[in-house]
Amino acid sequence: MTENLIPTIMSIGGGFISGILIGYFLKKLIKILLFAVGGIVALLLYLQQQELITVDIKKLEGSFTFILNSVISTFDKTAQIGDTTSLAVPLVGGLSAGFAIGLAKG
Repeated sequence: MTENLIPTIMSIGGGFISGILIGYFLKKLIKILLFAVGGIVALLLYLQQQELITVDIKKLEGSFTFILNSVISTFDKTAQIGDTTSLAVPLVGGLSAGFAIGLAKG
């Protein structure tokens, strides 16, 4: 009985810790990227206000839309799982719970 329980507990715990680390790192990375992109856009708009450059807002919106659509399509693809083991469900459950906590605390 305990020989089946220990690997399950280890997969839940390992997935949970990994999920916390991944969620925390991802939130920090997103904050840094949004700060940089916001700074660049603010700089462009300031330079446009000072009439040093001209910015085509339609092209800027189009490039952001293209980037957003490519990111969404990347994450939208579902993974094909051929052979599921008895450890896959606890691992994914622990990973997703840890990921949610990592995102919240990051």
